[in-house]
Amino acid sequence: MNIYLKQHYSISGAIHIKGEGYSFNFPFENRCEINVTTSHLEVNAVFSTEEIITDSDLVKMSPKFKKVVNHNLNHMRQNAFYLINLLKYSLNNDWITEELLTLNTSEISIDNLNWKDIPKESMLQMGPSTSPRYLTQEASITIQNYINQKIDPFVALKHLHRARKDEVPRHMWIEATIAAELAIKEFLIRLKPDMEFILLELPSPPLSTLYGKVLEHYIGEKYPKYNKLGDGAKIRNQLIHRPKETDITYEKAVAYVQIVEEAIYFLLRRLYPEDPIINSGGVGQIQVRHLEQ
Repeated sequence: MNIYLKQHYSISGAIHIKGEGYSFNFPFENRCEINVTTSHLEVNAVFSTEEIITDSDLVKMSPKFKKVVNHNLNHMRQNAFYLINLLKYSLNNDWITEELLTLNTSEISIDNLNWKDIPKESMLQMGPSTSPRYLTQEASITIQNYINQKIDPFVALKHLHRARKDEVPRHMWIEATIAAELAIKEFLIRLKPDMEFILLELPSPPLSTLYGKVLEHYIGEKYPKYNKLGDGAKIRNQLIHRPKETDITYEKAVAYVQIVEEAIYFLLRRLYPEDPIINSGGVGQIQVRHLEQ
């Protein structure tokens, strides 16, 4: 039977449109159509399943059915971001921001007439491995110490945040790899300032070497997942130089971004072992979570 899906997005910015809006068709198992207006985008898709699904099944989705639905929603999401990215740069429209889109709601139907919201906790989303901290009295003292000592955050964290906020797997992967590359250099320069010239002027060793043997030499331990960072850098290079040959799913990109975030905080905790902000919360909580309603 056919299952109908619908996603509603807000465009981050605006598109200059003559007319009420336009529709675009995308390859899909059965059909995927995207309707665009000045500030909104709606994705409609149909996929087939051998199972007989009832209204009750839509309310209490089984783990197997959730997986199938998420798989199709992921393809819809990729199509949505592909289209808005295409419109932004093809039309030279810098009114559309780099965030491109924000997903508002997703719906599901078995008759294309009666629609049910898909609860957000059923949607795979980026989950913070080191959750945002509160500004407390203790934290304010630490921040003042940063000011007094002229300590800046790692530039790598800017790229990490970009990776976490993006929803395009390719962009997420590239930004996360940049974050990993910058973080290890910033760490080593702060640890051994006389290494700055070598690190900035000479070609960098592979990430697996920097987070493996190099870290072990200077601090006595490797980052446990150093090989995954090395593999991630290779995939990043493929995404840049051979984008059509490399396919990254949203789920895989989420997992990789979280490995990079874990690596950056691994470095920060070794560099500032007594820092109450860096060492509070989040440790050992790397996970893909589901959003609460």
